[in-house]
Amino acid sequence: MKKVSIIIPIYKPDKRILIKLINYLNKNKKRGCEIIKIDGRGGTANAFNRGIKHSKGEIVLIVHQDCIPKEKDFIKKMIKPFEDKEVVIATAKIKDYDTGKEYYPFPPDVKATAYRRSALNKVGGFDSKTYFTGGEDVDIWLKLMRFGKLANVNTTVEHIHPNYFGNKTIEKRRQNGSINGCLFRIWGVKNPFWWKPLIMCCIYPFDYGREFCKAFLTKKQSYRRKDEVPSL
Repeated sequence: MKKVSIIIPIYKPDKRILIKLINYLNKNKKRGCEIIKIDGRGGTANAFNRGIKHSKGEIVLIVHQDCIPKEKDFIKKMIKPFEDKEVVIATAKIKDYDTGKEYYPFPPDVKATAYRRSALNKVGGFDSKTYFTGGEDVDIWLKLMRFGKLANVNTTVEHIHPNYFGNKTIEKRRQNGSINGCLFRIWGVKNPFWWKPLIMCCIYPFDYGREFCKAFLTKKQSYRRKDEVPSL
């Protein structure tokens, strides 16, 4: 098996950013590393699973189409934690392009996250039947934490997504409501952030709350924003 498979789901990308990412990976990948580009039109979880199916790596590294690693040894650093057999997920630090804010996403949100393949197999991969435009990252994290631990890696990727933190539109609230309705239906209070969506339902009952309830009842997250400029 190859040591690492890098999967990039692609949906309506900024071609300049995507080309920069691909060039970086081709320049800095080592022997035994493969790069797989996957059409993301069928949803994020679906794209992740198809990429994994076509991959051969013991470690699966997913990188968003709008994220650019800041160090030459990004790939090496991302697979290093898996020398510890208890590690099942490793995530990079994210630098927001607009604000310059740096943070470790928690739960890890797949912008630049690596997974142990054997652990993904244990949980059946990402849940593409339930999640379409989000939520699959939290769901897989909760599943995998039953089998091992998360490592925060001392490496940074720049997330070039305009207004990522500033998007407070009704469409964004509806999408988040749909995501969290499914998560609450499946995980309840086992998700450590379960209480936040309930507060949002009280504040925004006619958009966030409505989509939350719909997803909770149908057990399916399928809402895609009308104003969406996708970032998988």
